[in-house]
Amino acid sequence: MTALKKKVPHSIISCFFLMYFVILFAERLQSLIRAATADQLFMDAFEGAASMIVSLSVLSAVVLLAFCSKPFWKSLAGKAEPDYNMMTVTAGVILVSGMIHTEYTIPGIQFASYGMLIVAMILRAIQLMPESKNRFGLWYSLIYLTVFSMAIPVVYKHYTLTNATLFHVIEYCVMFALVCSFTLMLLRLFLGRGENLLLWLPFAIMAVGDAVVLWMGWTAEVNTFVLIFASLSVVLFVIGKIIFAIKN
Repeated sequence: MTALKKKVPHSIISCFFLMYFVILFAERLQSLIRAATADQLFMDAFEGAASMIVSLSVLSAVVLLAFCSKPFWKSLAGKAEPDYNMMTVTAGVILVSGMIHTEYTIPGIQFASYGMLIVAMILRAIQLMPESKNRFGLWYSLIYLTVFSMAIPVVYKHYTLTNATLFHVIEYCVMFALVCSFTLMLLRLFLGRGENLLLWLPFAIMAVGDAVVLWMGWTAEVNTFVLIFASLSVVLFVIGKIIFAIKN
């Protein structure tokens, strides 16, 4: 084991994963409890669907973490290497709940949880760097993956749109597809195959999906956050493809 690898033990990465799970779980749970107390969980079709999907996402993540992640819990004590397959899948499962705006959502707490996941990603990249054959590709891909994650549109309620129902359905479809894409790339990173995450299919889903969501919701509200990060993702993808082609 290299000296650098010793500086980033698996237990530290697992700790940041755990903080991501705990913080996001707590934020989602408080939202559901407060909405239930105010009798707002099923006050309309959108809130009903949102409440059920968020609840299913959180419950599924808890089950995976509690019953399917034994190596993860051992890794926290420094006794084993975690199962990064299960960790990243669980991270993606609970991320679905964070991508749906519910009553009493606290964005600041959600961003704090995402920050913990990003730190875990950075630490894993540092851990893998000594054995990497393409360190530039590893770090460039990490930056792209981080920006890509910010381009996932949060599902918001927009009843002022004339085609609101269709818009909400498309919002959900794009969000699910991009969370799956992000989880796939996150898995590649943590399994040591993250030196080129400029994959065409996730990029195409992001570019087309975000464009449709932005266009359909433009008259109600311009989602500046998604617009900025989707644009940055496109720029990073195009520049990265050129650089990687030249280097190869």
